[in-house]
Amino acid sequence: MRQFARPLIASLIVLAYAGSAHAGSYSVDNLTLYSSTTATTAEDALRQNAAQFGLPASLNNLGLVKVQESLTGKHYHYQQMLRGLPVDRAEIVVSISKNGQLQKIFNETRYISDKVDASAVNQLYNQAQISDDQALDKAWTNMKVQHPLVTAPSSELVWVTTKDGVQLARKVRIEAQMPTGGFVQYLNAHNGAVIGSYSTSLPRRGKRTLDARAELAGPVLDRHAATKAVSDSQDAHGRKLQGGAVAAVTPSGINGSGYAFDPDPRTVLNTDALTDTSPASAFDAAYSTKTLRDLTVTGGVYKLSGPFVNIKNIESPATAPSTTSNGVWTAKRGNNGFDDTNVYFHLDQSQRYIQSLGFTGTKSIINRPLDVDTDGVNGDDNSHYSGGAAGSDYLAFGHGCVNDSEDADVILHEYGHGIQANINSSWTGGDTGAMGEGFGDYWAASYSYSTPNGKIYHPEWAFSWDGHGACWDGRMLNRTDAKYNASKTYAAHQAVTEGGVSFQSDELWSAPLYQSMVALIAAGKPRANIDQIILEAHFGLGSNIKMPAMATAIVNAAKTLFPADLTYANTFQAKFEAQNILSSVVSGPTISEVESNNTTATAQAVSTAGTTVNGTMSASSDVDYYKIVLPSGKTLALTLAPNASSDYDLELYNSAGTKVASSTNGTGATDSLSYGTAGTLYAKVIYYSGGTGATSGKYTLKASW
Repeated sequence: MRQFARPLIASLIVLAYAGSAHAGSYSVDNLTLYSSTTATTAEDALRQNAAQFGLPASLNNLGLVKVQESLTGKHYHYQQMLRGLPVDRAEIVVSISKNGQLQKIFNETRYISDKVDASAVNQLYNQAQISDDQALDKAWTNMKVQHPLVTAPSSELVWVTTKDGVQLARKVRIEAQMPTGGFVQYLNAHNGAVIGSYSTSLPRRGKRTLDARAELAGPVLDRHAATKAVSDSQDAHGRKLQGGAVAAVTPSGINGSGYAFDPDPRTVLNTDALTDTSPASAFDAAYSTKTLRDLTVTGGVYKLSGPFVNIKNIESPATAPSTTSNGVWTAKRGNNGFDDTNVYFHLDQSQRYIQSLGFTGTKSIINRPLDVDTDGVNGDDNSHYSGGAAGSDYLAFGHGCVNDSEDADVILHEYGHGIQANINSSWTGGDTGAMGEGFGDYWAASYSYSTPNGKIYHPEWAFSWDGHGACWDGRMLNRTDAKYNASKTYAAHQAVTEGGVSFQSDELWSAPLYQSMVALIAAGKPRANIDQIILEAHFGLGSNIKMPAMATAIVNAAKTLFPADLTYANTFQAKFEAQNILSSVVSGPTISEVESNNTTATAQAVSTAGTTVNGTMSASSDVDYYKIVLPSGKTLALTLAPNASSDYDLELYNSAGTKVASSTNGTGATDSLSYGTAGTLYAKVIYYSGGTGATSGKYTLKASW
């Protein structure tokens, strides 16, 4: 969906705030942090900042859709509306601390000019539209749905943002079993063409795209028959929903026991010698007998269904969950009963750990029975989290090569996807693909590192048992050589080469999280505090987050949760800087644009790293050039922030007059680019649309290297 997602800033911009004398704010991408700023209400905070975010003073285009609580405060989510329809993924989130201070505002709304509104009226009322049924048929064909549905498909009218305005679209969600999986598709509401899409099934490896689905052969299911089949089976999970969410399950107090690998047999035995084909006796010393808490007992039958985990059959192959008559499971690897107990133990334990960090009650994260199929994914060597509304999401683990459900890294990685989706239901776009995978790897690593051999047996490996062998290569947690490029967007499982170094996009995000954890634990800090910071940072955000904004949220959460011990914040800051995700140059001089600078010959010199230029587009024909001499070994990062109602573009030229980089985002959106070849360079700011002059033509350009 990046073709129409609102792009983001990739470095710090210092902003003025019209509050008290000591109040202040600064922005990173679409996240603005505040200090010493009182907020009477969320709406009051929005009114005070309406001009900055391109909102009408009346706020009549916003609707409060959710209030979320976390450890540090409350987060008020407002959906942007246009002509009675939602602007998809366009929300503004106001976070207010427990003591009434404005913490942050996350903004993904879009400025709606009279021209854009007129276009919306024309699309909505004057142009022909495809129906819901037509949209569902087209989306079904696009996906080549070949496996049973897990929920009934849905279609709704929404607006999606484009560079020049908005496009009316049918947003179609189809959730099927893997390997078909789930997708959200945006179809042009007038002709049915695909505008964008994203997968709601998040596997631990492999790319999932609509284009890849289209290339598959084989029969496609009948949409009406498949929809009827899933509708006839209650909610597709055999459980009624209450108010859109799964009803809480009261702990039974009845415990059982079963075998588990904690976290995996290689780590427990501290050996590389184990493989999937090793004799059964080689694993005997790796088993632990674990308590399986709060089981369901019906008619003398013990089931692995509790307040936080519900083992059941969801996907092919059809495998009934294991049960016992006495609550004691004795199955070992090779028997599905072991997969059931291993998964139940690790997920139940992880949820109880999350609650121990303070995320309980109104601050809970997946504090409900999450459905899990320990033998799914059509038997493939993969696993996935299937997204959707709370209660329709689930986990499924495959049995190809090493059973994925034998490795706590895989189990907790997939649970990590659920954690993010249940905190932030808008977790899509931007760098969320790579960050989702990287966080899942980190969440698994955090636990593995805490086990007896976790610090000595390849702590840098993600998927220590399932990967790093004949099955697949696994991933690494110590890729400190991976560097962030602000001009790129990082999808999940993406092969990246930067500065001659090749890595996976997922590793770019897991590395600073993992390195921060290792450094902080070495400094005597509890693992619980580190995980608490990272989880808390996810609250109060929306879609299209890029790594610098998420990193800033983590550093800020560390300061807020542990204000008396800045070791946490400083460590995270340093590790993010080491990967170029955050800039070590927070601020430099601020200068004003000096005309005439309309050509390279008259370009205004920017000689100091971190300089912020306050510029003005005096007319639609105006162009502004800035001359920068980039030293050897440095990378130039430019960020152009227009005023909320304008669209200005950014280009970069070398001394020969060749354009070497550019960024052309939409109204109110920041353009950013980076370039690493030393020499004389010229940054060019160009008018595309919007305001001009001293009042309506303002912009800032920041140059860092």
